[in-house]
Amino acid sequence: MTAYTADFYRTHRDGARRSAEAVVPIVVELVQPRSVIDVGCGLGAWLAVFRQHGIEDIWGVDGPHIERRLLEIAPDRFQPADLREPIRLPRRFDLVVSVEVAEHLPPECAATFVDSLTALGSVVLFSAAIPHQGGVQHLNEQWPEYWAERFGRNGYVAIDLVRPRIWRDDRVEWWYAQNTLLYVERARVEREPSLRAAYEATRLQPLSVVHPRKYLWLIDWVHLVRDLRHDLNAVIPPGAQLVFVDDEQVRDHVCPEALPFLEQAGRYAGPPPDDATALRELDRLRAGGAAFLAFAQPGFWWLDHYREFRDHLRARFPCVLANERLVVFDLRGNEPPS
Repeated sequence: MTAYTADFYRTHRDGARRSAEAVVPIVVELVQPRSVIDVGCGLGAWLAVFRQHGIEDIWGVDGPHIERRLLEIAPDRFQPADLREPIRLPRRFDLVVSVEVAEHLPPECAATFVDSLTALGSVVLFSAAIPHQGGVQHLNEQWPEYWAERFGRNGYVAIDLVRPRIWRDDRVEWWYAQNTLLYVERARVEREPSLRAAYEATRLQPLSVVHPRKYLWLIDWVHLVRDLRHDLNAVIPPGAQLVFVDDEQVRDHVCPEALPFLEQAGRYAGPPPDDATALRELDRLRAGGAAFLAFAQPGFWWLDHYREFRDHLRARFPCVLANERLVVFDLRGNEPPS
């Protein structure tokens, strides 16, 4: 079961497109690609921007969970693949893109993923979440040096040309401004004067940096965690079993003893594929003793997306708290239907 629903991609699409509109011209100017492949492309927002810059030879790779009807590229330019496994295609590309993808893969897949990217082309536009960046199912958040070492094993060097030019650009989501680097095959750097000049100009710059907007976001997050704890203490009796919906953004810091939803063996299993699954899992958890269900701010999208589930909750169970950061239902009143 995937944690990445159509709503997940829709939510991130506008920010991805705005960011790409700032980044793509910089990369096109330096690399002048005629072909681009995006590994972990989602709905293809970045590729759509490359196409707007005249690059028609574009390909996207991502998991089979991607809904083809929502793609921003032609469906026949999309290749489903398990990104945890080696990706082998019968050709190479002028530019390989993989932005904010690698952190979603298990640590044991990191070297294989970098091998796949470098096998696809001599220039890789790459970004990945740093430690404690936060996000949905981030399994391997690492500082850029971790990825630079793995690219280095394949003969690629980091060129930090993009970040200085987008650092203060409000169109760009802070995680792209913070993390985006070019990795280029060393032989190509030595062969092309423009790449060699870019490398020499940036090779002494620190790779690990934190964006100011991340800092400000963290301050807001700390306040959110504090207020959520206060709210829950006000409405959840001691010892009552709580189910917590938050896309695993704050649960470990607010109420680590609460059950995630969906839950498998005490771990978060991602959002449900449909309302029927959510209702079935709710009944299972209630039968096991769950007494309250809370939706924290990062999980509010559930109440819009899973409408049958939402309406069931509102019709069957009292809402004991509803504010701008938390909605809580008391599950103790009714028995689940047989």
